[in-house]
Amino acid sequence: MKTLIAYYSRAGATKKAAETLRKITDGTLFEIRGEKNYGNYFTALGIARKEFSQNELPKVLDQVKDFDSYDRILIGFPIWYSKCPQLILSFISQYDFNGKEVYPFCTSGMSGPETAAEQLTKACVGANVHSGLRLNKVNEETVKTWLA
Repeated sequence: MKTLIAYYSRAGATKKAAETLRKITDGTLFEIRGEKNYGNYFTALGIARKEFSQNELPKVLDQVKDFDSYDRILIGFPIWYSKCPQLILSFISQYDFNGKEVYPFCTSGMSGPETAAEQLTKACVGANVHSGLRLNKVNEETVKTWLA
């Protein structure tokens, strides 16, 4: 099974989790980058609140090469207001997820991935979206069980 690990990381925690997942799965890393600079934590939350309220989908800067060749997509992000950033939904809207196995993972100090996983289930039309996993500290055994 060919694995893509697509992630957005504002401060580096999600990037670290994604890099560890790459070692465990031998997947391909793809950093989701948008044209906005979300700045520090409090600035990011202000921008996120506006994006959520206006259902704004920020522009994604890069594209995954050969997206169709991946069977399993791990999508990582920080949790903002119990949700995934709108940038993630913008990323998803660019691709056909039909038949893909999707595994959301997040980094968060408080909220888990439940609401974000519901968002991804709606956004990834035709995909099998699995339960999300909070990966503030990555444990190889936990990851293998999650992906099994």
